Amino acid sequence: MTFFMLLAALALAGVGGWMRRRWRALGQAIMVLGGLGLMGVVVMQVRQNVFPPQSKAPNRYEMAVSYGLANVLLGDVAGQGGKVLLIFPQRRVMDADTEGSYEEGFIPALRHGHANLDLKAVRLEGANGDLAAFKQALAQAQEALAVISYAGVPAGFETLFPAGQKEGPLFYVFDSDGTTNWLGPLKTGRIRAVVVPRPGLDARAREGITGMPDTVFERFYFLATQANAEEVAAGLNESSIKR
Repeated sequence: MTFFMLLAALALAGVGGWMRRRWRALGQAIMVLGGLGLMGVVVMQVRQNVFPPQSKAPNRYEMAVSYGLANVLLGDVAGQGGKVLLIFPQRRVMDADTEGSYEEGFIPALRHGHANLDLKAVRLEGANGDLAAFKQALAQAQEALAVISYAGVPAGFETLFPAGQKEGPLFYVFDSDGTTNWLGPLKTGRIRAVVVPRPGLDARAREGITGMPDTVFERFYFLATQANAEEVAAGLNESSIKR
């Protein structure tokens, strides 16, 4: 955009110089406008280089999700190294700042656990509930040690795996919509753990959160495992009925 503004300013100054030969006053006025445009472009460039835009700080509410999942993952892999695939929704559903906060949430837990894990992010090519989109994303997880979905899982998720297949990456889920599509696969062990928001919390309470990640996690989320899957799902269903 700056390049086109520069061209426009130069063109305006050039037109003013040409017009000055016939209409001195008008030509000079146009040349002045072109000069002001050039000065404006220079000022914009200086501001961008000297005072670059500050990126948005990671959100602790979102970071806590990854902190909780990372701790479960570290316990499961027991010092193994490898690739961890992070599945995010489409950009229109989740912006870059939110995605960045989830990725940042892994850093403290991985550093503390001295884990040699390589994070790789992919985005769904369809809606969160689209089985075909998940199948396409999982095609990139063939050599992954683990997969973490921040897009929940679609109904019928277990059909993406051949019957009786035991081998495969460890699977973890964050279900921001509070569905129970994960219940069956969690009970069978296909999914290792699920994080869901605690129902009934005021969204305004998420702003300006301070505190340690474990404290934030306990305040805002449930961690569902094979041991308490039914209990967590029942709590979510009860909340949806009350609403």
